[in-house]
Amino acid sequence: MPLILLIMLIFVDRNNTAYVVGFLFLLFLYTIILVTRILYAKKVWNKEFSDKNYANDASIIKMQDQIEKFDK
Repeated sequence: MPLILLIMLIFVDRNNTAYVVGFLFLLFLYTIILVTRILYAKKVWNKEFSDKNYANDASIIKMQDQIEKFDK
């Protein structure tokens, strides 16, 4: 999709209002999709790694300790 938008940016007739509106619609739609996916990934990440067992565990000092706990 980004490649298509780049090609459209170069070749779209800027004097034709329909082309400009169509390009802007695709650009905003793609941006909304990307932001939505990032926010969803953040939500899933926080849900997955906010376990109370890991938050209060004193044996986890560094990230490697936490990774080892997750692997168990």
